[in-house]
Amino acid sequence: METSEFAAAIRKTTDSSLAGGSPVVLDAPEGTVLKELLAEVGRWAGAPRNLAMGGFTDPSLTERTGLPLVEPFGDELQEMRGWPCESHWIGCGTVGTPHGERVVAVIAHREEPAVTGFPEGSSWAERLCVLTGWEPVPRPAVDWRAAEAELGTPLPRDYKEIVDLFGTGTFDDYVDLLVPGARGMDIVVWAGLGGDGTDLYEPYAAYPAPGGLLRWGSSEQELDFVWQTGAADPDDWPVLCGEYGDWRRFDCGLGEFLVRMLTDVRYGFPTSHQRTHYFESYDL
Repeated sequence: METSEFAAAIRKTTDSSLAGGSPVVLDAPEGTVLKELLAEVGRWAGAPRNLAMGGFTDPSLTERTGLPLVEPFGDELQEMRGWPCESHWIGCGTVGTPHGERVVAVIAHREEPAVTGFPEGSSWAERLCVLTGWEPVPRPAVDWRAAEAELGTPLPRDYKEIVDLFGTGTFDDYVDLLVPGARGMDIVVWAGLGGDGTDLYEPYAAYPAPGGLLRWGSSEQELDFVWQTGAADPDDWPVLCGEYGDWRRFDCGLGEFLVRMLTDVRYGFPTSHQRTHYFESYDL
């Protein structure tokens, strides 16, 4: 079996459900080179995480960061690289045997990272704090009544909770949060820039047009992060992400979107492949 065929067998195994079951370990064909296997799997799984190297396993691993991939091997594990892949973990590495090292692949069940490992009953905003290790610091309170009056609309409750906890700043240097009154990042000012009749949001209109788009985030990745207004309850506004006029719609609130953007590979953002996440404040 060629390395490409073994990589295809690994991918096929991820099509089956492993919920509640033990990890599946596959022995690579004799002569398989780990570096070549990693490159082959990486063609469709992306860049892997380094979980073990030179017989040393990362002691900080958790269920959220790849622990299920190393548990089956114990002290025999020499090398392991891993990928989050929807409801699975995929790993490729080497284990020691009396006859030398052998290359293996392992597929393990992956709990949904956006909803597991958080305090019971926590809000999406509170989960963001857990994910990023953020500890709120004292900052001037936002005058929400004045901001909403100037915008001419109430704003989603989860957005206001996130702003009150985090303030102005960036998540993983990927999306910057717009905040009322923030210098250069004032959501009210940005709303005015979007409503001047330009084609900024084609084929959509900009707020305050009926159903218009209202920006809540900016990005150096040339992405537009907005809500689609229109629903009477702003908590029902979906999140849209646009790139050069190509729009993706996410039928959830801002808090859930940010948690899944950071953790859920199905959302397709590069941040979901990172082991750790952070928030960098622009207020400090």
